[in-house]
Amino acid sequence: MKHKVLKDIFGHNDFRVLQEEGVDAILANRDLLMILPTGGGKSLVYQLPTLIKDGISIVISPLIALMQDQIRALKAQKISADMISSAQSREDVEEIIELAKDGALKFLYLSPERLNTESTVNLLRTLNINFFVIDEAHCISQWGHEFRDDYRALGNLKANFPHATVCAFTATSTNHVTDDIVRELRLENPLVLKGKIFRKNIFISAERRITNGHAQLQNFLNRHKNESGIIYVSSRKKAEELSAFLNMKGFRSLAYHAGLPNHVREQNFKIFVNDKVNIMVATIAFGMGIDKSDIRFVVHMSLPKSQENYYQEIGRAGRDGEDSETLLLFNASDMILQKRFLEELPESEYKEHLDAKIDGIYKFSTSEICFHKQLAEYFDDTLEACTNRCDNCLQSNVKREDITKESQMLLSTIYKTQQGFGKNYIVDVLRGSKEQKLLANGADKLSVYNIGTHLTKKVWFVILERLIELKVLSMGEFSVLKLTESAIEILKAQRTVDIKSSRLEVSSYKEKKIRQAEDFDFDDTLFEALRVKRAEIAKELGIPAYLIFSDKTLKHLASDKPHDKASMLEVNGVGEKKFEQFGEAFLEVLN
Repeated sequence: MKHKVLKDIFGHNDFRVLQEEGVDAILANRDLLMILPTGGGKSLVYQLPTLIKDGISIVISPLIALMQDQIRALKAQKISADMISSAQSREDVEEIIELAKDGALKFLYLSPERLNTESTVNLLRTLNINFFVIDEAHCISQWGHEFRDDYRALGNLKANFPHATVCAFTATSTNHVTDDIVRELRLENPLVLKGKIFRKNIFISAERRITNGHAQLQNFLNRHKNESGIIYVSSRKKAEELSAFLNMKGFRSLAYHAGLPNHVREQNFKIFVNDKVNIMVATIAFGMGIDKSDIRFVVHMSLPKSQENYYQEIGRAGRDGEDSETLLLFNASDMILQKRFLEELPESEYKEHLDAKIDGIYKFSTSEICFHKQLAEYFDDTLEACTNRCDNCLQSNVKREDITKESQMLLSTIYKTQQGFGKNYIVDVLRGSKEQKLLANGADKLSVYNIGTHLTKKVWFVILERLIELKVLSMGEFSVLKLTESAIEILKAQRTVDIKSSRLEVSSYKEKKIRQAEDFDFDDTLFEALRVKRAEIAKELGIPAYLIFSDKTLKHLASDKPHDKASMLEVNGVGEKKFEQFGEAFLEVLN
């Protein structure tokens, strides 16, 4: 039954990784926590069982725009779904309640705020609920990156509906956050499914921003002419200014931020989703669950707040599995600005936690370790091999500096201070600081005292970070620096150390071409003709083009060239329902 629904309704020949296990858990009425990167197909895991089971599924989602997207996608597949939100009139809400009570809805979407009212709980008690879905479940944890108070109250679901199955979904979760989700939602013996963090279709690049970064951005966008993309900026003003600049340069863009009136935001979103402009310049208000599958690039014009935010935001590219590219432009001033925002918060463990996240994203940006590998490790995953899907893996020919001598100075200083101090103390010894603590410890009597005045404090910190990356140094308790076995080889001049020159000084922008060849051959001319037909149908129906067929499905059609219904149904991405709606129109083009 599940495979028939998978093909007929969703158009897929096979489940993706972990999808079938998730579907089986829900069909068996087992609590579930699924952590699957954006584009991994989380929504299918709960939508498919709903179509098999009796009753209605209640989906808790944090944003009205996100709910509207998902409902639009379900209705496009002729699946009954609706929402109750503050954006609706009383008459609309009453009509939807009656549909739910009559069993005419398969999905009812609610915000956590709405669910936490007595009237909503009483309404839900009158419905035949098959299971609850918590979307964006990381919002329940204060150790995540988008904590929301209203999510905490979702722990009452099990108290109010003791026999109900609860299924939670998120794209990102460290082990700490995972434990928090299970505990706060009071999940009972849940199946926890965690996908791999690595997304091979996304190429990651990062470079220091030169002035405002506009020249670097233009260089990048010239490789993505007429492709859909998102550019993230740090303020409303920058969103407006950058969008105006891009339009002046011949690109088609709109701004999106929380300062715009609701109707303007919604209108801009629709224009972007329907491919009338191809670039959205946005603040993080353009957030979770952007359901546009053909976004080919994401650019950050400054540092995000954390690696969680960064991973979620770049995850909006390439949801269709096709090659996509990301660019992070950053500067040390971004980190200072982010930390300034924290100054308004009272001292607490939570504030320290946020501060560490800012340090972490800066280290990530400046590191020479594979970006995908760093992200995997951050989310308690592993990625052994070099991926060749980021700048750090491909830039073997960039200019490098030999820092062996400086590394020996650093390691000697750590050794001679009995491996008992942190970064600041070690660098102060090297630079001959007159700090009272150093002098009281007799640091000025050491042979390494004052031998490193030829470098600034900042450069010494960069070299320290490089040695930590290479696992020459480790961090002990209280951030005390410790030597590893590799340190001995460097001290004995048996091993050299080098570093990208750009880490020691801002380098000029270099053009990079990274797009991989397609996995299969297809007819380019036919693909474009199919895209034109898709755009016509989308305009006629007033829905986004990707809801008809994804680019990937069109490429398969342009490769396989089916000639009738039977051969078209063999194509991945085409199901009975989609064929009924659109099949004949596309066969006409194909034939």
